[in-house]
Amino acid sequence: MSGLENMAKSTEKCRNIKSEILRFGINQLEIEQLIKLLAMELEDREKMLAIVNCLEEYKTFGSNILLPEE
Repeated sequence: MSGLENMAKSTEKCRNIKSEILRFGINQLEIEQLIKLLAMELEDREKMLAIVNCLEEYKTFGSNILLPEE
């Protein structure tokens, strides 16, 4: 398999996981918590901190950074 095919397969897998999660009927707070938990699994500490800090910063200011899917 080529690199492009692997990337396409990986992207499809991620979309399937996202669809399955959304079938649970989770709310915005739960989505943010899930993103934070997944970020904590990243090997790249800088990426993890950037994501977690972004969520915490928006939570502090009371903004919603995530919009419901249409």
